[in-house]
Amino acid sequence: MPDTQRPEDLLASLQVEIRVLQDRALKLETFADGLNDKHDTLRSEVRSEIASLRNQIASLETKMETANKQINSKLDRLFGARSVVTAVITLLTSILGSGVVHLVVSIGG
Repeated sequence: MPDTQRPEDLLASLQVEIRVLQDRALKLETFADGLNDKHDTLRSEVRSEIASLRNQIASLETKMETANKQINSKLDRLFGARSVVTAVITLLTSILGSGVVHLVVSIGG
């Protein structure tokens, strides 16, 4: 996955990949449980594969948390900027309104 991918897209693709790996690990666990004692070597290989899948899942979950933090950071900046713009517009409107009222009172009086 390229590093230039949008956090939202990365998050969605990581969720899909985690689900696929979890399904694969569950199938392997079911398969390993069905093996009898004659298949100890195969059972240990399957357990090793399951451990590898669990490590991949943990790594993907970490990447997903990072992408989620990036999204939250962007949202925080967006809402912060929006608040600043709203405050500036309110201040300007207030100043202009007071000025117009002052002008009307001055001209009328």
